[in-house]
Amino acid sequence: MLPKENRLKKRKEFAYIYKNGKKLNSKNLSVVITPSKLNLTRVGFSVSNKVGKAVQRNKIKRQLRSIVRKQLNNLRIHQNFVLIAHPTIMECDFSKIEAEVNYLLKKGNLYND
Repeated sequence: MLPKENRLKKRKEFAYIYKNGKKLNSKNLSVVITPSKLNLTRVGFSVSNKVGKAVQRNKIKRQLRSIVRKQLNNLRIHQNFVLIAHPTIMECDFSKIEAEVNYLLKKGNLYND
């Protein structure tokens, strides 16, 4: 589980990131990134009803949280981002999802140098 201080939870926070963020896409995922004034990285996850039933959506969110938790120490501070799952993600296994997340984070320049 992600530490509490690294989670985005409020609707207002998600709305701000969607409105003001920079969006990057891959086949199965998107990421929206904004700078933050806080001294930490905060992450949100969005999986729509189009992805599947609740069990599948929760599984995808658990997998995404696990991937981000492993990379948390390597990520830049002062960043907020939201990972958005596309419906095609249901056809992917964990390693492919992990590769796409790493690709998007690298493309968005979210890793420490």
